[in-house]
Amino acid sequence: MSETDTQSLTGARRLSVNATSRLSNLSSSGGTPKSNDGGAKGIGQALAGSRKMSAVDATARLSMARNNVHPTEQVEETTDQELKGWYMYDFANGAFFYSVLNFLPILIKNQAMYKAQEDFCGECPNNEWAVNFDLTGDCALKAGCIHGGSSYTNETCVEGGGEWSADFRLDAQKVNFLGINTGFASVSFLCTVISVVLQLFVFVGFGGLADYGDLRKKMFIGANTVGSICCILVMFGESTDMFWFNGLMMIIANVSYGFSVVFYNAYLPLLTMAHPDVAKLADSGNDEEEIITAINDVTSRISTRGFATGFTGQLIFLIINFAIFTFVPDGGFAARFNVALCGVWTLVFGGYCFWNLKTRPGPPLPAGETYISVSTKQVKKTLASWRELPQLFLFLGSYFIFSDGCSTMAGAAAVFASIELKMASSDILLGILLVSIMAIFSCIIWFKIEKMGMPPKWILITNLIILGCMPIYGMLAMTCQWEFYVMCAVFGLMTGSQQAYTRSLFSANVPMGHEAEYFSFYEVTDKGSAWAGPMIISIVFDSTGDYRASFTSLLAFFVVGISILCFFDPKKAAEQCKAFEEKERSNKNKAADNAL
Repeated sequence: MSETDTQSLTGARRLSVNATSRLSNLSSSGGTPKSNDGGAKGIGQALAGSRKMSAVDATARLSMARNNVHPTEQVEETTDQELKGWYMYDFANGAFFYSVLNFLPILIKNQAMYKAQEDFCGECPNNEWAVNFDLTGDCALKAGCIHGGSSYTNETCVEGGGEWSADFRLDAQKVNFLGINTGFASVSFLCTVISVVLQLFVFVGFGGLADYGDLRKKMFIGANTVGSICCILVMFGESTDMFWFNGLMMIIANVSYGFSVVFYNAYLPLLTMAHPDVAKLADSGNDEEEIITAINDVTSRISTRGFATGFTGQLIFLIINFAIFTFVPDGGFAARFNVALCGVWTLVFGGYCFWNLKTRPGPPLPAGETYISVSTKQVKKTLASWRELPQLFLFLGSYFIFSDGCSTMAGAAAVFASIELKMASSDILLGILLVSIMAIFSCIIWFKIEKMGMPPKWILITNLIILGCMPIYGMLAMTCQWEFYVMCAVFGLMTGSQQAYTRSLFSANVPMGHEAEYFSFYEVTDKGSAWAGPMIISIVFDSTGDYRASFTSLLAFFVVGISILCFFDPKKAAEQCKAFEEKERSNKNKAADNAL
């Protein structure tokens, strides 16, 4: 977790009945003093900041700036057992976000491809197509494929030959997915687009449940359960005709697991403020600086341990997946079994989390407010500040674009390996494991480079330039599996640093006391743009039938994003941030004087 995440916990919250008034004073004092050099905040926090940041964090960040304790509740002290339970949910959900979302799209792609072939060539009794079907669309006119002068096909066969008149690259790969006629390789990307749109509606409309009322834990359990059931049901989507069903399960599971992490993240400030190390200082009357320091230390410690636990779970699950793909001969069954195993995994380890977490209800909604109005008002308020913080919003605009390219490339690479390099799922999983391991070294290596004098902004730009070259290489040169593994290693060495330094640059220039508010918008921006990459890949593939060309289209996100980032000035951003804070402090003082 970045320092901004820790700073965002310094707002007013209740530790205990005796500490209530003490901590409420912190809301006006902001957070820990920040560095205005736009630099990284330390490798421990950078590593924590590089944790998965899906659309779920948008609402979760907002919860960190609110008083999340029910006014009639005696706050229960955070125990080691409760913390272990909280850590375990990171261990659980990594199975979906870092494993299933990589090979489930491949399963859906394969099923949709076979369905497209059947629709184009017809259902020959022997289900035979020419060897070069994948390249030219030639259907095999063998014994049994023509009966009574009619071929079992939806297209007209060229008389006397074995080649269909339709262009395979355009016509022979179309399938109908939820009423949309699209290419077989585009189905999983459509699932991503649809799930992101649904996430935005769900998080904005119901994310307030994570902050207010006593439904936080119940909704946490419910969202995780729905996602788990969807994964288990994929086991029954065996036939090629069921690609739409597996796609639908992917959409619902992505939204549900994402929503569950909203509630998971909402527990972090509660666990921190009720932690004995923080409560003890507040109750003993220590000064605010000591309390803030304790809050930062505890938050960083809890978040980093959660990250380490999640990374451990991710690696263990990927190793299990690899073993299943290696020893189970039926690749389709192996993929469906691994997805179903994820459902069981999140039920079991998520259950351990739920068993140990306390309910910790939040306050009631403000008078006259609804869950939707609370969220939408916060977004409007943040947007309105762009005139005073233009450099911060310039950075957001750049991030809006290049983050889409990064996240889309991570998912599209697995499909690229399957289609263009003909790699098996087990081989692709080795690449995913390599990315996970190299991402850890990434933060360490680039942090040392920063210490040697390279500014964080240019470290980020360097990361993005190297990442932006990968689509070009995929288009022009990549033909062997070993090249895929080299690219996975390079991607891992860039993406860990890219995530950490992006959050660090942003956090250094967010006004004190508004950390959660702006990070909420930062995360909404991330996933609000996440539909663009998948959508462009789908459009290009449907138009050309060439997945290499589709993959290369991601280059545009890096070119535009880096170009905008070059105009970002960390020094000006820091000055604007300071002026914003001084103006706000002055307005508060005037309001207090008028009240007297």
